[in-house]
Amino acid sequence: MKKPAAFLDRDGVINYDYGYVYKLKDFKFRPGVIQGLKLLKKRGFYIFVITNQSGIARGLFKEKDFLKLHRIINQKLKRKKANFDDVKFSPFHPNAKIKKYRKKSKTRKPGNLMINQIKKKWRIDLKKSFMIGDNVSDKTCAKKSGLYFEYAKRNFFHQIKKILKK
Repeated sequence: MKKPAAFLDRDGVINYDYGYVYKLKDFKFRPGVIQGLKLLKKRGFYIFVITNQSGIARGLFKEKDFLKLHRIINQKLKRKKANFDDVKFSPFHPNAKIKKYRKKSKTRKPGNLMINQIKKKWRIDLKKSFMIGDNVSDKTCAKKSGLYFEYAKRNFFHQIKKILKK
């Protein structure tokens, strides 16, 4: 059976964007995020994170640092019944310091390859799905994927409640 999905950017949507967040001590949830994620789970939504992580390409941190942070965060969220179902990230950037990440990748938003990868793996009802981001590249990615889009509001929980009423 297909389920609706929430596609969420990370920095600036789920957590405060302090620039290249990859350590737990620097990761702070934005207001209403845990409540909002719990509500989405309760309503039967998949929760997917899709995020550009150019800090990897710039040599500021490694993929393993990103993955470790998300493993810890998701364990905490799982205890609260608010976990992510999948996390996709693009470590690429056209001006990367590290050669293997220096390319124009369609995984990098505004490209929508991360969403397409998720669509192939999960049974998603796109008509009932949406995306929240904080950048025009997120909006473009959502549009390419046929998703309803909203920019991140001040309180994630209140925003989710309003979206679910539509």
